[in-house]
Amino acid sequence: MKSKQLTGSLAGMISAACYGCSPALALGLYALHYDAANALFYRYFAAMVLMAVILLIKREKVTLPWKDIKVLAIPGLFFALSTLTYFISFSYMNAGISATILFLYPIFTALIMGLAYHEKIKKSIAAAIVLSFMGVFLLHGAEAGGLSPIGTALAVASAVTYALYIVGINRSHLFISNDKLTFYLIIFSVLLTAAFMAVNPTSSLQLPSSWKAWGLIALLGIVPTIISLELMNVAVVNIGSTATAILGALEPVTAVTLSVIIFHDQITMGLLLGIGLILLGVLLVIVGNSFKPKRIRVYVRYLGQRMQKEVHRHWRWKS
Repeated sequence: MKSKQLTGSLAGMISAACYGCSPALALGLYALHYDAANALFYRYFAAMVLMAVILLIKREKVTLPWKDIKVLAIPGLFFALSTLTYFISFSYMNAGISATILFLYPIFTALIMGLAYHEKIKKSIAAAIVLSFMGVFLLHGAEAGGLSPIGTALAVASAVTYALYIVGINRSHLFISNDKLTFYLIIFSVLLTAAFMAVNPTSSLQLPSSWKAWGLIALLGIVPTIISLELMNVAVVNIGSTATAILGALEPVTAVTLSVIIFHDQITMGLLLGIGLILLGVLLVIVGNSFKPKRIRVYVRYLGQRMQKEVHRHWRWKS
């Protein structure tokens, strides 16, 4: 049991740290004059190829029935919008602060469940909202000139759309593996980003022209995407969704740390207090909402016979 907990905890921590690297890698591409849409398109295109290889190695069917794709469409759109607004926000504000605001998504998830599905909003959630808004207020004072209104709006939009994705995917009746779900979410993200570039006159596909650009694209596709998501699946299996979500607090911490080390962003007491209050608020929501796994019935084939069995379906805090 201790070995299982250790494996899950290490996987969860490394997964969160890897995901927290995405702002720094994206900013590396921005420095080479790639915009957010290009960075995101190449990140997910590389991840799509790698994920297809993983599915083939695991001998999983890559295809999904059309009815399942239609069910995935709306959550997939929210997932893609979340990543697009998140990456664009780096152009307007400190990437570490943007990552911290994105981490508000469990609070928005709880609010959506309360408002749309009449789940009781606990005192812990109300306290979390107050703490988080206090944290954002402190971040505003800590940032030179205050937080960018556009950047803040984009980061909040990213958190809200990610929360809508979580609610949508958890209330769907799909039963597919995490790997296949990730593969199709990546496809939705590639398509949405390509559509964004097609309708945006200021953005067009820019071919990588240096080994540094190729290296950053490869790292974006592997570290915060494939490695992070695969290790997150290991963590959920070994220690559960709630504990994995708590370890996710390392994501904004990693993003802020890399911003200070690589881009020499100033770290102040107000910044530390703001991040701390937001993390505390989010952890209150996660700990106070140990979502029970659903029991669903699925049909399997065993020795040529179609048999029915019940399985647990865990709440997905992250894709």
